[in-house]
Amino acid sequence: MHHSGIYPKVREVIDLDSRYYLVGGDYPRCSKCMIPVCPWSADLLVQLDPAHRNRFPVVLTAQLALDRKCVTMLKPRTVGNSSSYLQQALEEVHSEEWARHTIEYLADCELHKKRSTITQSDGAVYTCPPRFRPLPLAQWFETVHANEILGHLEEMKGIITSTYGRILKLDSTKKITKKLAGAIADTATWMTNVSNECGEVLNCVLTTGEGAGLEDLCQGIVKRYQDAGEPEPEVIYVDRDCCNDTGLTPVQVWFRPWKTLVKLDIFHYMRRFTTGLTTEHHPLYGTFCSKMSSCIFEWDKDDISHLKEAKTSELKKLHAGQTPSEAQVLAIISSSELAKHCRRRTRGIEESRALIQDLLNSMWELTDTSGLRLINPESMTRVWEVQQKHLPCIQDPPGVELYTKVGSGLQKGSKVLDTLRCGRGSSSVESFHRHQNTFISGWRSNAMHTQMYMLERSSRWNMNRAHAAVYVSGASQTRIYNVRLKTNLNVLSQRVLGCALLPEFIPPGKPTGKSHNGNSQRKLLYT
Repeated sequence: MHHSGIYPKVREVIDLDSRYYLVGGDYPRCSKCMIPVCPWSADLLVQLDPAHRNRFPVVLTAQLALDRKCVTMLKPRTVGNSSSYLQQALEEVHSEEWARHTIEYLADCELHKKRSTITQSDGAVYTCPPRFRPLPLAQWFETVHANEILGHLEEMKGIITSTYGRILKLDSTKKITKKLAGAIADTATWMTNVSNECGEVLNCVLTTGEGAGLEDLCQGIVKRYQDAGEPEPEVIYVDRDCCNDTGLTPVQVWFRPWKTLVKLDIFHYMRRFTTGLTTEHHPLYGTFCSKMSSCIFEWDKDDISHLKEAKTSELKKLHAGQTPSEAQVLAIISSSELAKHCRRRTRGIEESRALIQDLLNSMWELTDTSGLRLINPESMTRVWEVQQKHLPCIQDPPGVELYTKVGSGLQKGSKVLDTLRCGRGSSSVESFHRHQNTFISGWRSNAMHTQMYMLERSSRWNMNRAHAAVYVSGASQTRIYNVRLKTNLNVLSQRVLGCALLPEFIPPGKPTGKSHNGNSQRKLLYT
């Protein structure tokens, strides 16, 4: 490259509260082909070192440009946070800033006019301030967001394809498919997601039916594990297709040649009993579900004992050393504390069968004040007859540790209790389903924007879950989702300081871009 004059074009940039301009001083020209190149073209910026490349403050489009601070505000996909919202918010901020500058200008003109009256000097002419220029439409902000995502496409793919787990969850939802518009409208009825015990997402796929066409998705995950040398998962939790009287279950066929155990999610198992009830709005519905859970689960006695000791110590501190009774201790233990500090395990096939049968017998004739029965005898008889064969499917797999410790513990009184996370069931996938619907902030989305939102937000979701799952001493409190930025920061700090400033961050692998049977799975290469 060599100098070929001054670049004549000035680019206007929209900032948070005003507009500024990019002025290109040098106009470089290729020494071989003699073609001039824009000084801020992507081909030039990518060749710069990280320190200089990060100084470029904007994301460019054909005419205008948007400051990166504004682009960052587009990324958190929550309810109401859309390009329309950002456009309206920025236009309001720009309008207020225009009004402040105009008031300042008019105040100076008024002061000058008063002084002119005193000095009796005539001829002062005051020009009108510049008119307010409205911001581009929301569609332009969406285009800028898409350009930003395309610049980090490989890193986002790498975060998702670098995700593994020893406990997998497979579940489907209909929520997001209602927002599909354009050419993909009505082409899919289910979104199927696969996640691990930490809640990280391994893959998402749209299907025409629940369980339809999932073999390619599952085989892509199997290939990902094989290419990375990862051991196969210990258990896979599903909401259906958990067992088969004639041989292998459909899930085991999809994930062949894995010999992984397939277990039924207990929440979905209990939900099947609701079809045997007269209505879910019955006053005894909550009591029935609570008793059903007690028939399946039991708390670990040692964990309960440690929690009671900690709560006793807390009460002693609050009441000047007086020892509380056991009833007082149990009264202040909340359900959230039980879930956070105590393990649960399934009771066993025969014990659960006997307890559920006793529960049904005890509530068979119960009614509310109007005489409405809780249980429909004919429906519940059929449900219980069918669901008894699934009792082995909901039992905890032998030898699999379902609980992991999170952090360094929590101080309660004079005791330090372990904070536990449970990997059982598909509750984490249900949580992802709730948030997944907000990835598309509007009511409708075409194919490109749907993939764009899903890719960006799934990668951010995985980074959040990974940060919460692993406790690293001296971890940074920053909230950065730019993989390239974090990698450069760690590399430079390791060279200069001898340590990583973001010790909790592990760079993801790089996807090769080769798809598996036309799907979005990517083979992972370790560098």
